[in-house]
Amino acid sequence: MLNSDRLDIHPYILAQAAEWFAVLGSGQVSQIETEQWQAWLHAHPDHQAAWSRVEFFTHKLQNLPSQAASTALNQPDLYRRRTLKALAVLGFIGLSGWQISRDRYFQVWTADYQTALGATQTITLADGSKVTLDTGSAFNVEYTPELRKLQLVSGEIYIETAPDNAGLHRPFVVDSQEGRVRALGTRFSVRQLPGNSQVSVFADAVEIQPSTPESSKLTLHAGQTTRFNAERIGAVTALSADRPTWTQGFLLADNMPLRNGN
Repeated sequence: MLNSDRLDIHPYILAQAAEWFAVLGSGQVSQIETEQWQAWLHAHPDHQAAWSRVEFFTHKLQNLPSQAASTALNQPDLYRRRTLKALAVLGFIGLSGWQISRDRYFQVWTADYQTALGATQTITLADGSKVTLDTGSAFNVEYTPELRKLQLVSGEIYIETAPDNAGLHRPFVVDSQEGRVRALGTRFSVRQLPGNSQVSVFADAVEIQPSTPESSKLTLHAGQTTRFNAERIGAVTALSADRPTWTQGFLLADNMPLRNGN
């Protein structure tokens, strides 16, 4: 029997277990994936303990009122993965009246897409828009009949928007902690910084709206960059590049000491 009582399972291993649980529960599992899961499961006792923990909390979720459980466990794959990652977090921090930690670590770990330090990734969304994540970045996706929305959780993302292929002409927006950036048919980046957000536009324009209701909006055009917080938008300055440097394979070291190789 697998051990679900371990309290010292590493969060990364729990995340792996949750991802495998989502894959196996999708109903579209290949023989190769099954063999890969078996190999992962038996590679280390911690993998078995993590798997047991995710199973345990999934069963807890299934014991919720039927409508709530059905809603959580029968979502499309992307949202199912997010739910199961949340269950893994519950297994790590413990279950206490279903009160889930809302700190930044939890939000990053359960995001729809994230990159580790030193890695970047490009995602093609359902409408054909492309999002490239910088190292150590994370975001969520929410497409509704009225809106195409990305929620930037951490780091920086570079977006190349596409026309709404659903024929609904839905606005494309990126929400940061400080407000909303609305694309006006464009290529742009949004970076989450402590206490403010940075927006850079490389083609066309975007509209920036800080989260405080009485704050003024600003249209930022190609070749411009600025920062904003929840109350106001800062000064606009010029850009010298046609896309973020890090998307071309360059690492920016801003105010970082260089270690002596001796």
